Amino acid sequence: MYRIREYRNSARLIYKKMNQASSAAIGIWFNVGSRNEELSINGISHFLEHLVFKGSKNFTGDEIKESIEGVGGSLNAFTSEENTCYYAKFLSKHLKKVSRVLSDMVLCPLLKAADIAKERTVIIEEIKMYKDLPQFQVQELFDAMLWPRHPLGRNIAGTIETVSGITRKQIQDYHRNWYGSSSIVVSCAGNMDEELLEGFVEGVFGALKPTSFSSFLPFVPLNEGPQVKVLSKDIEQTHINLGFPALPRFHKDRFILGLLHIILGGNMSSRLFNEVREKKGLAYEIGTHVKKLHDTGVFFVHAGIDNKNLAQASEVIFKELDKIRNAKVSVGELRRAKDFFISQSIMALDDSLEHMLWVGESLSNLGYIQTKEEMEKEIQKVTAADILRLGRQIIDWNKLYFAAVGPQKSGLEEKIRGLMPV
Repeated sequence: MYRIREYRNSARLIYKKMNQASSAAIGIWFNVGSRNEELSINGISHFLEHLVFKGSKNFTGDEIKESIEGVGGSLNAFTSEENTCYYAKFLSKHLKKVSRVLSDMVLCPLLKAADIAKERTVIIEEIKMYKDLPQFQVQELFDAMLWPRHPLGRNIAGTIETVSGITRKQIQDYHRNWYGSSSIVVSCAGNMDEELLEGFVEGVFGALKPTSFSSFLPFVPLNEGPQVKVLSKDIEQTHINLGFPALPRFHKDRFILGLLHIILGGNMSSRLFNEVREKKGLAYEIGTHVKKLHDTGVFFVHAGIDNKNLAQASEVIFKELDKIRNAKVSVGELRRAKDFFISQSIMALDDSLEHMLWVGESLSNLGYIQTKEEMEKEIQKVTAADILRLGRQIIDWNKLYFAAVGPQKSGLEEKIRGLMPV
């Protein structure tokens, strides 16, 4: 189903031919992100991501955008803790043109001093924008609690201070050190010309000089006990993140965790959505989230709550979390969660862009691809006993992290601790 090519220099290609599609999507992945950064250059991965769009050896910044958007395609990129990805979606007939532009911009960016100066101010404005959004601010506070004194606990975009101090030489060195062959995965999905794709990737990425790949700083859990932190902000709602350390990306129980997430807060049929929003009307936004990284992970609840209802909503959330670690889910509830998990995964892969992102992330981070059939088999074999076991393992009240941003007065930390189940 999937074609994978690994070249002598360790660069890799993965692609999936989708004969019924009219589009194709291609992504160029680098195994580098914010967790590879030293404190003094926090934000440099994201900074570099912005800069490659400004011009390359063979294309100006305008030509990069117009070459893809001018034929009806879309162009974008993202930086995460462990990856940077540049990607495009387009009509299949434009594969050669898009591949040439995308590869030139990521491998040969000009990184002009004038562009760096202008983009620095843009990123600083981006950082300020997120500081004004409590749902992002609470995530930043939560991450800093969960991964203290570690790159994972820092803002991916950096701070105003670090971004202001990053030099052109540091950006050039970072590109040279981290955008090498051993870090690269090219992923593609859609109705593409397979021979053209393979020939292009081998000729461009397979011909790069071999490079070694540096590792990142591992995270060692500190087990500092339950923590509650509040950032006072004069806003109409209080935003909270509350959660627990969870599973790394490779863990054998990751599909059990996926079902636990769906049952508790993954859709409108979930327990938290029904109890907190539908039955009690305590929040508009309520749901659970899972983040899986190479050596760590987190399971958490995010909610936006009326300020006067914070204690009541938190108590309801605590009770629902405690309930799933003390009693098995019903046969019907587990069946519905499995059907949702499997169906959402399959439907997402109908789209060439989503399929490209999935296979690219899988090969970059897992080193292999799990087929739809293999995933379905793993999901189907999960039992109610598995959910109960993992719920008890993860929802450990001695390891709770609770972050809040809102106009709360002193004493909230003690109140939240008092609401926690014993």
